[in-house]
Amino acid sequence: MIVAASVAARDEARAAPPESVIGIAAAAAGLFGLSLFLDGPKGDEQHYVSLEAGRFDVLAQKNEANEAGIEFRPGWTLWKFRPLMGIHATTDESFYAFLGGRFDVYFGRRFVVSPSFSFVGYHKGNGKDLGAPGVARSGLDFQYRFDNDMRLGVGFHHMSQGKVLNDYNPGTETVEATFSVPLGMLTGGSR
Repeated sequence: MIVAASVAARDEARAAPPESVIGIAAAAAGLFGLSLFLDGPKGDEQHYVSLEAGRFDVLAQKNEANEAGIEFRPGWTLWKFRPLMGIHATTDESFYAFLGGRFDVYFGRRFVVSPSFSFVGYHKGNGKDLGAPGVARSGLDFQYRFDNDMRLGVGFHHMSQGKVLNDYNPGTETVEATFSVPLGMLTGGSR
């Protein structure tokens, strides 16, 4: 019985990519195409500090935990892409740090949708084993932009190693509430 359960769990971890990965990739590709035709800020933008809190492993619900984190989102732009870096921790003593890029798609002045991709260093602590200490994180952030440039929203992200490092690849999804503040508001500067 224990062997059968172990084999079943292993086979589940080797299955095709979850719908979340396919959905994020399709949405990001569509948003990128759409961004070519929508107006957004020209050139560099504000630097942001984003505070985030939510749930870890929300779809599989096998190793759910609360999580919180902080991101730095520089305003530098390379064509449409902006860097991001951050660190998150869970109540299961897992933590991860990441570095990657994002692009913002503006729907009018207020609504911003941001696909992102990052490389992640992951420590499982007492939480979910993602199969490797190095994984990838992809996701979408949906934010409302206020007149003072603060943003409030929600983010959905998938993390896994995509069977690049070994066959065990359970992956996980996170959902977070996000609150982004221009760095200048925190430091008293303009940018």
